[in-house]
Amino acid sequence: MSKKPPTEKSAAARDQLHINLQELDAQLRDLHSINPSDRELLSRLQSDIAAVLNRTRDDEDHYGGLTDRLHESVARLEATHPRITLMMRQAIDSLAYLGI
Repeated sequence: MSKKPPTEKSAAARDQLHINLQELDAQLRDLHSINPSDRELLSRLQSDIAAVLNRTRDDEDHYGGLTDRLHESVARLEATHPRITLMMRQAIDSLAYLGI
């Protein structure tokens, strides 16, 4: 079994990250039973996701705020919205795999 060159591996990981973020964004848009303070947090998270997905150039520095916001969201929502926090953790794992 041959290994892919790192650039192909990174490109595939970034593609997977974008897929995870698109799915998470869709789930967040459908989330209605949430308190106002958590809604504000998720609104900022959605803005971070949109910024990453709309970028034409991948710069790892631009992912930092997203990573922080994902961690904060997981901590606040894991008891009440486990499915969404699972998706957030997948995005966090994808970012960690990329070294972000």
